[in-house]
Amino acid sequence: MKREGEQMKKSNQNIESEISKTMRLFDEMLPLEVDPLFKVRLMQRIEKLPVQGRGNFDFRLAFVSLLVIINIGFTLLSFQNNERQKTIATISELAENQSDDYTSQEFAYYDQVP
Repeated sequence: MKREGEQMKKSNQNIESEISKTMRLFDEMLPLEVDPLFKVRLMQRIEKLPVQGRGNFDFRLAFVSLLVIINIGFTLLSFQNNERQKTIATISELAENQSDDYTSQEFAYYDQVP
């Protein structure tokens, strides 16, 4: 057991010494200097690269137009369904209105038995 503890302490000390060496190396490093025209050259190089896989077709535009077409279709279908439901609802409302006319609060005093 003591032997394992001593080995752990030695390995921890080795790790700590390696970490301190690495940190010293970072402290001794000189700051990097970048050429002022680096970004310009990089952008020129990127512009010269051919665009692969896309061609001239824009998938985003096609996807957005597909979504617009689907939304228009669903809107038209919902308007058609609403018109059908309105005609059905008016017939059922007529039946309800006729039965509700005599059960409202205005006619409640007629129901009272003396």
